[in-house]
Amino acid sequence: GVFKAIEWSASATGMEAGTLRLAKDGLCALCYSKATMLCSKCKQRWYCTAACQAKDWLLGHKGDCGLMDLAPAAVPFPPPAMLPDSVECPVVSDASWCKLLSSTDVGLRRGPPRGLRNVGNTCYMNAVLQGLYYSVPPLFKACEEHRVEHVANGTCSAAGSCFRCDMATVASTCIDPLAQVPAESSIGSGPRCESTFAIGDYVVLQGVKNSELNGQIGVIEQITAATLDDENEARFGIRLRETRVTVGPCNLQLRCRLAVAPSEVAQWLPRLNSEFTFGMQEDAHEFLRSVLRLVEDEELTEHADVLRRRAGMDGSAENKTVAANADLTASPSRIFGGIVVSQSRCPNKECGGCSNAFEAFMDLSLNITEATDTVEDALRFFTAPERLDKQNPWTCSGCNKKVRAQRQTTIYSVPNFLVLHLKRFRYEGRGKVTRPVTYSSELNMRPFLCASTQDSGKPLVYELRAVVVHLDKFGFSHFGHYVTYVRCAVSGDGTRSQWHVLDDSVGTEVSEQEVMSQQAYLLIYAASATLPVLRRGSSAAAVSQGGNSAIAELESAPVRCRGRDGEVCSFFACNSDGLCTRCFQAENGTRPAEATNSASEAKPTAAAAAAAAAAATATTQSSKASSKSSTGALPSQAKTTAAKAAVPSSSGGKAKKVGANDQCPCGSGRKYKKCHGSSA
Repeated sequence: GVFKAIEWSASATGMEAGTLRLAKDGLCALCYSKATMLCSKCKQRWYCTAACQAKDWLLGHKGDCGLMDLAPAAVPFPPPAMLPDSVECPVVSDASWCKLLSSTDVGLRRGPPRGLRNVGNTCYMNAVLQGLYYSVPPLFKACEEHRVEHVANGTCSAAGSCFRCDMATVASTCIDPLAQVPAESSIGSGPRCESTFAIGDYVVLQGVKNSELNGQIGVIEQITAATLDDENEARFGIRLRETRVTVGPCNLQLRCRLAVAPSEVAQWLPRLNSEFTFGMQEDAHEFLRSVLRLVEDEELTEHADVLRRRAGMDGSAENKTVAANADLTASPSRIFGGIVVSQSRCPNKECGGCSNAFEAFMDLSLNITEATDTVEDALRFFTAPERLDKQNPWTCSGCNKKVRAQRQTTIYSVPNFLVLHLKRFRYEGRGKVTRPVTYSSELNMRPFLCASTQDSGKPLVYELRAVVVHLDKFGFSHFGHYVTYVRCAVSGDGTRSQWHVLDDSVGTEVSEQEVMSQQAYLLIYAASATLPVLRRGSSAAAVSQGGNSAIAELESAPVRCRGRDGEVCSFFACNSDGLCTRCFQAENGTRPAEATNSASEAKPTAAAAAAAAAAATATTQSSKASSKSSTGALPSQAKTTAAKAAVPSSSGGKAKKVGANDQCPCGSGRKYKKCHGSSA
């Protein structure tokens, strides 16, 4: 399956819970401007305006109000079963994956894009296929390599027998703007031109005697076969916007092929999902998940056959079976796979019990509420703490009681290609959530990472590559139309790009401003150059620079310690070259610095505990004093000023101001003066 949840003990060495987004004394908890107001309930959170306080409450402060002084609970490293390195026989090995990436151009594809014909309410399928093709090149590269290998072997040459082969066929014949066309529908362009043309192709005129026509875009309406009198050159009738001309092939430059239907994928609809019916309107997000699930299932089935054949060749009587977590090494997981961790904490300060559940994801589904104005707000709401209600208590293993626990989901590791799903469909009202949620061409995921994740201290920037939009009428969800916006390269080096909207078979250039104003349903991001291409191992940089020699070295290198046999592997906490703490110390004579720090941070010192107790006492006295004169949820300026002197800083002493060159407490990884400090 796509999702897995595994419970894991909190006794392992880790770091503090929560995200990398912090609350600082004197700075607004929402916008990080200078603040003068305090939360009237907990007296621990600062705000610059009442509007910021109201929005911060809806985005998650109501889940930790009064619980911010709980001792930080350690988040352990993920269990080995959640990591691809624990798979003994991977579906796609690190070496094979590095080799595929080294042969794939993961940058923007050249435009203009090509449309797909709608063959009966298949706009959802067209939008997803076009979005994946122009935003996630490794997915189709993996399918293409599979088709080349297996067509040569004759194992799945028939259409409809292999989904990955049909996906590769659709990519090369239907979506590729400059795809080759069948010989019976095209006319050869002769020895002086490089392309073949077919009726319906979009072309650009060049070298025409009438210079006013050069550079104009037209459609081929008629093709006259070459004769001896034409010196083996065909003649093409081109329909322009205001006229029609007849030219030779050397006066044409292919811009985009005629739109055709992705029939090879459409025939798989019943097998993609039992609820999919040809001709009916379906959900684009469900189609995306079904595509990834079927690709994964085919790879696992093929991997099982390879293991059985390998066991037979070795003469082994015992057949090797596919590992339960082998899907972590399949292509979809290596492309879209990430990990989230959900932590439940006991609100009893004397107990401190907690549990952690790790879960793999292929995409993140984000709620749209009255407070989520941006994608960053939706991600913050996704990672915000919540307080369980009385009807849904949590049984604490520490105090053995049913309590209203605090639960928080954070992102432990991010994928190479990130898919965000905005929940716009509900079973109430007209069914469609039409609230605008703004987004930009870049997304920094660092503020939403778990505080215990491996962090370089730099922004984790993703670039937006595709947006799938559901168009509706009057907010009804039971009918509508899907279009997709894709970003294509204009220059050869990919430094300049252009957005296009693909409405089935019609493609049109649009401005970036128009793209950012849409009611997005699916957002597809790609990791920018600030992130390594491969996070499944430590050899990504070497492979990207060393090419085939680095791949050969990786294949022949001995297996390093990956934290097996009960050891806590510090590879996931520091740069220890894949060694666990014990092996790293044996080889280098010292413990990894990050592992040492995390161990010391796991247990608060006596001084810190005393400071926390003092802060709690002062907060209680202050809240009692203020409760006599204040019953409202939002504090007034005078009340917060009086409370300021009663509340000590989180460090137990005088609050340290955030300097202009300090890291911004929002967790972006940038300096404060270049982040929120610029507007403070």
